[in-house]
Amino acid sequence: MFLKTFMKNPMLALGILMFGTVALSSMGYLNIFTNPKLRPTSCRAALVRLERQIPANWKVYCEDNNLSVEIRELQVAPEAPELRAAMYRQLANHMTQLARLSQADILEKVFIVRLRVSHPKLEINAISEGKYVAQLATMTVPDLIKDHFKQTVQVNEVIR
Repeated sequence: MFLKTFMKNPMLALGILMFGTVALSSMGYLNIFTNPKLRPTSCRAALVRLERQIPANWKVYCEDNNLSVEIRELQVAPEAPELRAAMYRQLANHMTQLARLSQADILEKVFIVRLRVSHPKLEINAISEGKYVAQLATMTVPDLIKDHFKQTVQVNEVIR
């Protein structure tokens, strides 16, 4: 009986099917559509490649379409005479390494790239846009990298 009614009125069958889907998803039974981990972003695409290649002391994760990198245990001696200069050098090296490890066209679409470099005496937080970090992959001259950092990277220091 129902089959004959649905065969005569296919729009009724389609309407009931669509109403059921909307009702189930609004009640939370179809979690596929609302799960933020399944929502594609450029950051997640960059994260797929980075997770295979990053060093062990890096922690990489996404916050919406923003890439965050935390680096612990630097190779800077605790009693270094020029600790601040050495930390900034490590920051530039790590940001350049991040740009080379990820694909440039995907990294350009990431809104913000945030690096946190930790040391027992000093912590440096650096923020830049993804398109500027992607440009570091092709730079090899230290003076150009230094000028690029001055223009595009915002830095916050925390003294411990």
